[in-house]
Amino acid sequence: MYLSGKLNERAKVMNNKQPLADLLLGYQKNWPDFDRPETRVMLGMIRLNDLVVESTKGLIAEFGLTMAGFEALMTLRGQPAPRQMTPTALFQAILITSGGMTKVLGQLEKDGLIARVDNPKDRRSRFVRLTPKGKQKAEASMQALAKHDKDLLEQALNEQQIAQLAKVLVRTVEKLEQQEEEQDG
Repeated sequence: MYLSGKLNERAKVMNNKQPLADLLLGYQKNWPDFDRPETRVMLGMIRLNDLVVESTKGLIAEFGLTMAGFEALMTLRGQPAPRQMTPTALFQAILITSGGMTKVLGQLEKDGLIARVDNPKDRRSRFVRLTPKGKQKAEASMQALAKHDKDLLEQALNEQQIAQLAKVLVRTVEKLEQQEEEQDG
């Protein structure tokens, strides 16, 4: 099974890091002021992110995609037909540098997964549009990733816990994003 193999491979890489439980125990014993729930949450999310990103990169690479390329295809696939965006809107949606976006779009276009089409309302700009081949690759890779994510989470949590975690994480991110917008606005 891809997931088990990749997670075991990642675990070997993570073996170079102190296990989270040991790290937290050390803080509890040696730095009790730092042993707080918010610290445990943040350190846990950072370590979880490391594990998820590494296992996901391998899966996405099997589809011939980088993480940024995958994110671009997913973002375009999530748009209404004709599944297109300006490069700036796409850049803002996936949060990579504009230079990185140019490189990603160039590769996706070369692979026939996107096309650049004229913007009839502004001749100075062009849209990035998902091609039928890009739509197919986006859907196949997302289907594999959804299974990967489910298998990964079910190694540690039951269905109810996964639903609760999703609710808490989404609520937390929404509130923090809202506060950031209010501060910027």
